[in-house]
Amino acid sequence: MICKNYNVSGEDVNDNMEMESTAYISYTLRLLYHFLYNNGFSKEKLNALHLGIQEENNKLLHYKNLMFTEPFSIELKYCHINEKINMKSSFLNSKQECCAEVFKELQWFNMVQQKVVITPKKIFNHFNFYETKKLNK
Repeated sequence: MICKNYNVSGEDVNDNMEMESTAYISYTLRLLYHFLYNNGFSKEKLNALHLGIQEENNKLLHYKNLMFTEPFSIELKYCHINEKINMKSSFLNSKQECCAEVFKELQWFNMVQQKVVITPKKIFNHFNFYETKKLNK
């Protein structure tokens, strides 16, 4: 669906120079924002719709350490947008070995009403079309 390349930075590592769990979660959320942006929903557009994303559940499966300065890529393998956002992303090292997978469940949050809301039709319809179009190729 979408893939981005990064290098493990000093902010991402623990005292053993290994990427921390919180960094995996952070990069996954960053990738979701790239995915939304590439599909016409920039942070500015989401702000205009008074929408934010609220994290609900995260699950990290860790297979191999990513080390300080090591290049890696994140692939968004699955993103289903309905009442909630469910996604799976994989972290690959430079040898294309899967080092970790993150499963996230997120919710839309209306910043004006200060409550969790279902996916607005503007977004829901767009992503249903996107998924159908992608499957038919």
